[in-house]
Amino acid sequence: MGKYTALIQERRFVTGREMFREVGNRKSVSSLLYNYSRRNSIVRIRRNVYLPTNPSDGFIDENKYEIGCCSVPGAYISYHSAMEFYGLQNQVWHRIYLSSARRFRPFDFEFVEYMYAPEKHREGIVQSAENGNIRVTDPEGTILDCIDRTDLAGGLEELVYNIELLESVNGEWLLRYLPLYGKSVMYRKTGFILSLFKERLGLGGGFFLTCEKKAGGGVRYLTDKWESETYVPRWKLYVPRYILSLTEDCPYPG
Repeated sequence: MGKYTALIQERRFVTGREMFREVGNRKSVSSLLYNYSRRNSIVRIRRNVYLPTNPSDGFIDENKYEIGCCSVPGAYISYHSAMEFYGLQNQVWHRIYLSSARRFRPFDFEFVEYMYAPEKHREGIVQSAENGNIRVTDPEGTILDCIDRTDLAGGLEELVYNIELLESVNGEWLLRYLPLYGKSVMYRKTGFILSLFKERLGLGGGFFLTCEKKAGGGVRYLTDKWESETYVPRWKLYVPRYILSLTEDCPYPG
């Protein structure tokens, strides 16, 4: 049984059949998977996805971001998990959000929950400079995704704290991605939230003027009507009162 030990070390994030591709018999493959798993030579990440352990210590070498991206075809880190990847989180989560073209069933591995998050578009997905197996939305795309779905950002307060940790953002990239959401209210919400940090993020007046022009008509709510009770005239937007006191840069009276 040990004759496959060296071979499987080269096969990472593969199906059971790929792990033992030299074996033609399905029952034999199932038996090998069982026995090597019991010896902790390989581990099952999710259904039909296996990964060999490091022979020196019995642990896997990959981190949770690489595990997520490699366990689901075409997946990338998104929403709050992308913020966390960039070191921009206030709360520590044992959950990884993965976006992909196809929905997948959630799975758990080593006390981390891997969840599907909706894919809005395919722009702004980048590879990590340190690990090419990790794909993640860029900071601008991450911000917009989180504004669009604050429930996947850890909530509005978490999102505001995370953006406050940013040193700068690219306004041109934000304006490039915003039309991809197909909702004029995104301009309004983005303009308001980022105006709380416009000095810190280095966003010029032209960015906010564009957001105003494309914000659409009528009055909208940043969250639900019961929570968003403070009106911000510039953006024709009702917002929760507490958000106006979360940052020292806030240009609106709290």
